[in-house]
Amino acid sequence: MDLLGDVLCSLNVFSHSIGTFRLAPATHLHLSALPTNFAYVFSNIDGDFWIQVDGSDPCQLQTGDSILILGGRAHRFGVSLDSEPQCFEEIWAANDLPKFGEIRNKPMDLKVGDVENSVSLLSLAFTVDEPEQNSLLRLLPPYILIPKGNQFDTWIAAAYTFCQRELTHNTPGFSATAMNITNLIFGEFVRSYLNSADLTQMSWMRGLSDPRIGEALAMMHTRSEEHLSVNIIATEVGMSRASFARIFKDLVGQTPIDYLIDCRMQKAAQYLQEGKVPIGKISEMIGYNSERAFRQAFIQRFAMAPSRYRKQPLKI
Repeated sequence: MDLLGDVLCSLNVFSHSIGTFRLAPATHLHLSALPTNFAYVFSNIDGDFWIQVDGSDPCQLQTGDSILILGGRAHRFGVSLDSEPQCFEEIWAANDLPKFGEIRNKPMDLKVGDVENSVSLLSLAFTVDEPEQNSLLRLLPPYILIPKGNQFDTWIAAAYTFCQRELTHNTPGFSATAMNITNLIFGEFVRSYLNSADLTQMSWMRGLSDPRIGEALAMMHTRSEEHLSVNIIATEVGMSRASFARIFKDLVGQTPIDYLIDCRMQKAAQYLQEGKVPIGKISEMIGYNSERAFRQAFIQRFAMAPSRYRKQPLKI
């Protein structure tokens, strides 16, 4: 049983953009902060460049290195960070790239400055679950850096080749494949971080390392549509209710019922953002017998009604 794999499968990636940037040696761009469910990936394909996430020291990405930036954090990047930065949003608009929310039928292809001797980057931008409402995403730091020289290189190379081909061929079905690639790369970043040796003291990982609590966590993430209760979960993992509740809270830092509600609300948020299912049906799909009880739980977690949450502009 791969408990971490089961939980990683519950991560949700929503709207997305993928493509390539080519930056001239003098280029220095700044992207302002966006909502906390926004995430970005830069992978250095050719040439070295610098990136600085707000609140962190600058770091240099050499050829083959990749970085995931979380929380919609403002950041700046370029071959050098010494010059005055240009506004990324203005560069985006000047190159007539799709507006936020528009469906992409081909990769981004952004060239800034003289492309001779430029740095080439694979770039992804996407939205995920609201980090403060997701027990797994809350563990993650402002950014995750993966150096060249591991299995991750294979996925980046495949994604870059895919983008290069789609720029010239523009074949139908681009958006679906791009979403799958985004899910894969995001999941690999998170998996790499969670498998780091120094995370064993973090509460959520402690819970996952306990076979019975880990099984319970996986159940909550993958079976949130069922009418699960603390009694049912405790029975399935072979524990008494009292013992299960006590050990779960000691290891994970939340009561089982609070954690289960969080999992259900994450799934509800996903359905709401997809916009295809009526709210009453969503309450049934995540294990609620009462639409009213679902609405109350959702408001408690997100500080707004499901109908208002659905109308939010959360797309890339």
